[in-house]
Amino acid sequence: MHAPPAEPCDLHVHTTASDGLLSPLDVLSYAASKGLRAVGIADHDTTAGLRALFGLSGMPHLSGAGETEVAETIETEREEPGSGKGEGRPDLSAVGVVPAVELNSEWKGRELHILGYYIPVTPGPFTDLLSFLQDSRRQRIAETVKKLCALGMPIEESRVFELASGESVGRPHVAKAMVERGYVTSIKDAFDRFLGMGRPAYVERFHLSPTECVRAVREAGGVPVWAHPGTSRALGLVKTLVESGLQGIEAYHPEHDKPMVQKCLTLAKEYRLIATGGSDFHGLARGEGGDLGSVVVPYEVVERLKEAAGK
Repeated sequence: MHAPPAEPCDLHVHTTASDGLLSPLDVLSYAASKGLRAVGIADHDTTAGLRALFGLSGMPHLSGAGETEVAETIETEREEPGSGKGEGRPDLSAVGVVPAVELNSEWKGRELHILGYYIPVTPGPFTDLLSFLQDSRRQRIAETVKKLCALGMPIEESRVFELASGESVGRPHVAKAMVERGYVTSIKDAFDRFLGMGRPAYVERFHLSPTECVRAVREAGGVPVWAHPGTSRALGLVKTLVESGLQGIEAYHPEHDKPMVQKCLTLAKEYRLIATGGSDFHGLARGEGGDLGSVVVPYEVVERLKEAAGK
């Protein structure tokens, strides 16, 4: 895209519910300050950030709620006494929220991610699957901590979970604990030397296959989209994923150069997929993804996703 759209939307954003640095509400505030029309909250293997925005503690009756309902919920909360309404904060109700999740999968030793848009937030088979994936994450952390201890780098498992703060814990939180203890100089250093694949403290964890992720999202009534396919070096898998129910491909992403964007757009046209995009924002200090709003798509992409989900 040569010029930013009139109603820019960043459809790939992470929060503290997984490995982002900003809370869901702070993400919306930041998005409002940047004039974004909508953001896709897409944390790893969890909808905890979405539940926080909806004000859900027990995940009640908001299955299938879309960006309009979220905006209304936030506006209502902002109008309550002491909420900060009228104190110079951006108008959060102007920012729509597209409910999403990012599922990690593995194919032939390569990691592939599938985004699921307009997935349910209420209890059911899909949230049960996410709970299972969260359990596998926690088990992986326990085994990673044991390996680090054996390597002479003891860290407290409880500290890792404190650093995670949200529901979805992962290796970046282990890396943060390692930085705190002075074992490494940065999160990147931790991954390069100890936590990355093939490194001494690396621990495999359960992964769904890409086709299983696509089918799970479809069965839940959501819209599956292949996230940053250029990073997986496996574009030839697209036909198989489409046959499994894939409905979109993330063409615009910070790690996609112009040739890769064009390849994705060509695949989108060939297989009649929705071409999406987003910054993969985690927080400026994380060094992962881009700044919020740095990669955007027009609002018509949100409308196509909603239509595909039957919203």
